[in-house]
Amino acid sequence: MELQGKTILITRAASQSLELRKALEDAWARVIETPALEIVPVDDWTAVDRSVSELQRYDLLIFTSVNAVEHFCPRLERTGTVCEVPIAAVGSSTAERLSRWGLIASIVPQTFRAEGLLDMLPPNLAGRRILLPRAETARELLPEELRRRGAVVDVVTVYRTVKSTGGLTDLRTILASEKVDALVVTSPSAMRFIAETLGDDLLATLQGIPIAVIGPVAAEAVESLGLKAVIQPKRATIPDLVQEIRSYFSN
Repeated sequence: MELQGKTILITRAASQSLELRKALEDAWARVIETPALEIVPVDDWTAVDRSVSELQRYDLLIFTSVNAVEHFCPRLERTGTVCEVPIAAVGSSTAERLSRWGLIASIVPQTFRAEGLLDMLPPNLAGRRILLPRAETARELLPEELRRRGAVVDVVTVYRTVKSTGGLTDLRTILASEKVDALVVTSPSAMRFIAETLGDDLLATLQGIPIAVIGPVAAEAVESLGLKAVIQPKRATIPDLVQEIRSYFSN
């Protein structure tokens, strides 16, 4: 009941918003969806399929998001490839999604970001081959640091995040006509597309609205624009994010 009478604006991709929306509505929030982005597969799977055919040559397979799992694993299934390579997953949600495909992540950092994974890997990776399926646009910290440690890292793009064709159309109108009690941002891309939509009015429009983020990477994107993320869970999961929003308003 903590969120009764509160209006929460969520910007997650429409294809992935159900869990977030339901959890907020279960806490009696009124939820408005304005998807800031869409998740789309790559146009050309040549590089991905090549990496799948050579999978056993790698010493480690790294997934940094649920989206990477959902776009890479069907290529394994399509070719009947059995993955016997050790797997690292950034985040419990990513690890759980791997399990749905019958894959077990042997390395899952407690800190759900690249830095946490790097802390668990050896400082010397000379001679190791690592495969990193990921988004077209992503932080370069992980592959750059792995290469600095001596690893050969192959990055393959399995999906893209693109600005939502319709989700942000009414954003200005909603923010002007509705009393929005919190804005939820679950990715840097979402924040970037919101900023593009609001343009010079970004700070004036959002400054008085509490911004909730799922984790530190999204928080950095928010704060790089001169705003502040005031709600952030210790673990970057949807249940933890919703609980943190509930706690914020109950206090």
